[in-house]
Amino acid sequence: MPPNLTGYYRFVSQENMDNYLRALDINVVLRKLVCLLKPDKEIIHTGDHMVIRTITSLRDYVMDFDVGVQFEEDLGPVDGRKCQTTVSWEGDQLVCEQLGEKRNRGWRHWLEGDQLHLVRRGPLQLAKSRSQRVGGHSVGAVGSEPALQFPSPFSETSSPALRGAATAAHKHPPPGFKS
Repeated sequence: MPPNLTGYYRFVSQENMDNYLRALDINVVLRKLVCLLKPDKEIIHTGDHMVIRTITSLRDYVMDFDVGVQFEEDLGPVDGRKCQTTVSWEGDQLVCEQLGEKRNRGWRHWLEGDQLHLVRRGPLQLAKSRSQRVGGHSVGAVGSEPALQFPSPFSETSSPALRGAATAAHKHPPPGFKS
């Protein structure tokens, strides 16, 4: 039975992101900006359904899918492309295959203790990142009791004041940022 990945994960580190983005033909300005971001992840994992939310100071990216079912993914916020995506389990690793303009593209997530690992795969390049689960951790596998969940500032269960402050922070770019 695959592990339950439900939780909130804080960014720890990343390696080779610039080379990975270059292999995807991402322009230099966007590459430099992405390399400065420290994205958190919020994962909600219920049975075969998952929502993976990547949270940054500029924009959030939400992937909402059923494991093993192909869907059209709009990567517009990332690189302006669309692809056919399938996410499945290979043992204890969540594996994504993205079929589209760029070949050999996808990613792989897995847990080691409270560390969430992510390896992104692009044409001839890999980028690695690690995040640390915060606020407790999930015990058990998919289908067992739900893991302890800590809402993000954007969730319906957070206070209206916190949601408002978090939304305002995301709507206003950092000082010196020109769109």
